[in-house]
Amino acid sequence: MQIAITGSIATDHLMTFEGLFADSLVVEQLDKISLSFLTEDLQVRRGGVAANIAFGMANLGQRPILVGSVGEDFTDYRSWLERHGVDCQSIHYSESQHTARFVCTTDRDMAQIATFYAGAMAEARDIELAPVAHRVGGLDLVVVAPNDPV
Repeated sequence: MQIAITGSIATDHLMTFEGLFADSLVVEQLDKISLSFLTEDLQVRRGGVAANIAFGMANLGQRPILVGSVGEDFTDYRSWLERHGVDCQSIHYSESQHTARFVCTTDRDMAQIATFYAGAMAEARDIELAPVAHRVGGLDLVVVAPNDPV
């Protein structure tokens, strides 16, 4: 069965701040906020809805076809997906943007400050499925997962 998974491909950069964000906020100056927090750890995780679905399907014995847009910084993640049975030949590479990235810092009370960079994900709207279907001799199923938030 030929299954294409379309959607987001990203990395998640997760940090923990041992203090409280609230201790650094001055209510009267929220319109001039400028904060910096020192963290002791950084976890980089493979993410993106389509990539996670494709990885899960590959672990269940399928050979899903991942369709999305990434940057030139995707090499290690791609190798990892391919080693786990995901077909990555239909991924579009942006010539000017990095792979999408979620950056989140969590304090000891579980409050979070997060930023999302869509980057290459914005180019996913230009990907056509017909060439993907032609390459693999037709598609039995296409999963359309969340993608560019714009």
